[in-house]
This record gives sequence, structure tokens and C-alpha cells, in this order.
Amino acid sequence: MKIKKILIIGLGSIGKKHSQVLKKINNKIKIFNIKKNDSINYINELIDKNRLKLALISSPADTHLKYMNFLKKKNINYLVEKPIIKDNQLKLFKRTYNKNSNIIELVGYQLRFSKILNKLKKVLYSGKIGKIYNIRIFVNSYLPNWRKDNYKNSLSISKKKGGGVLLELSHEIDYMIWLFGKPKYLKAIIDKNNIFKKNIEEKVCIFFYYPQKTIQMDMSFNSRIEERGIIINALKGSLKVDLIKKKITHYQNNQSKVLYKSNQNNLDMLNEQMNFFLNLVKYNRKKNEIKKSIEVIRIISLIKKSNLSNKKIRV
Repeated sequence: MKIKKILIIGLGSIGKKHSQVLKKINNKIKIFNIKKNDSINYINELIDKNRLKLALISSPADTHLKYMNFLKKKNINYLVEKPIIKDNQLKLFKRTYNKNSNIIELVGYQLRFSKILNKLKKVLYSGKIGKIYNIRIFVNSYLPNWRKDNYKNSLSISKKKGGGVLLELSHEIDYMIWLFGKPKYLKAIIDKNNIFKKNIEEKVCIFFYYPQKTIQMDMSFNSRIEERGIIINALKGSLKVDLIKKKITHYQNNQSKVLYKSNQNNLDMLNEQMNFFLNLVKYNRKKNEIKKSIEVIRIISLIKKSNLSNKKIRV
């Protein structure tokens, strides 16, 4: 299947980045943009008139499920941005989502295309650092620094549309499961309303319990200190994965050695993700990531439950 045209639902910052990446991959591709006020009937007519078979969903999170169900009925392959839905839509998802599918359904967790994280996965599987004792995953930043246009109107701090650090930075939960598997238990503490006064999670600390290790995850977007990465303490030393400086360093016996460095940027990862999606479509290779991504949302709901109950919860 030759890719000549694509539908993009949502013209926010990520929708614009997807357009930029698509034009870089193929400057002849025709992009049909859907605005927030366009009705389903209008979208339906646009799809039928132009015989569209490919779509990207980059609208607010609370609208994703509506568009996913619509595109499935139209038999259109799609990539939906994270978070796939809001955590309070889990029951609605179970009730309305059709699991049977002959289309490609991907979710925009582009950190799975990070060269640093893929290299880390190989290092972990090689046994180079031996038995793992504990892990710390951290992502801290200051929201106004990366929503520069008008952060006060940003979806990131809109509780109704899927804002808050847990949904906005759910990449970390996704790649934790991808690298280390699903935890057995979790316990969480959530801070709200420190700076932005929007009744959203601004800072979260979670402990994920595995049979032989513990992962501590710290997430915030109210910190002026920007950092993103992983620290792994193991039998044969420690690893520091720096996702900002893009390098992996091994520490052992008072010495350190850089194992890997990369110059890949965020746009490069989006490009890798888009090429992956387009190749699946081109060669008609079915793939469905919905179940894995719903698991991320389910864990987010458990994190909130743990914070309210102040208890350790089974995952």
C-alpha cells in the first residue's frame, strides 16, 4: 500500500510535529487536518470523499476514545497519542471498545524508539551488571519551560482534558513495563496545587514492588531542575541513564565508563515512530498496542487509589 494521504485529528503542538515529520518523510503526502469543532459527520464525509485509510489522533485525551471507536468502524489504521484515554474513562472503554480488529492500532509512546533505552534493554538482557537490587526512574521539569506559548491554557494542566503529571508523563510508566515487566504492588504519594492551582497532580512519588527488586519513580512538572533518566543499582555496579544528555554510564569500583552516547533528539524519535507506523501500513502488518497502553492507564488509576487510601495496592 503506497502512502499518499493521511488524516490528522487535532492541531495542537504534537499534531504540528507529526505534520512536520510526515513532510520530511514524504513531501508529497497530502495531509487532511481536523479542527476541534469539526463534527463526526464532517470527518466521515472527508474520509469517504478522499478514500482515507490512515489517521493520527492528537486531540485532547478525553476525546481519544470517541475517535478510536469511529476509526475502527471505518476500518482505518491509526496512531493515537498518549495518554490513550483518561483514567476515569476505563469503564467506558471496557464497555464500548471493540477488541476485534483487522487494522493497525498504535499508541504514541515514542520513548520506545529511543536509542538510549533500546541500548539499555540490550545491556540488561546481556547480564552485564548482574542481579538488580533497586531502580530509580525520574522525570522532573518546569511546565512553563516546555509549554512556552501559553501554558495556562495548556492541556497539560487541564484536569478535564487529561492533564496532570501522571497522564502527561506516562511515558515513564510505559517504558518501565517495557523494560522491567509489570510490578506486583505499588504505593504512591501525590502532591497537588503547589504552583499551578488547577487541582492536578504536579508531583508524584511511586514505589513499584517486584519479586526481587523495587522501582522508585519520581515525576514532576513544577521543578526548575530539569532531569530525566534512570539509576540502576546492581551486583556488578550501577548504571546511570541520562535521557537529556543522552548517555549511559557504568559505575564500578570508584570508576566510571560511558557505555553509550547518542545525538538522537525528540523529533528523531517521532520520525522513527512514524516510519515504523507507515511501514506497518505499507506492508499490511497488523499490530495492536491498545491492551498494553490501557494497562498504563489502569496503573495510573491504582496510583491515585493508593494515594487516597495511603495503602500498598496489588497491581
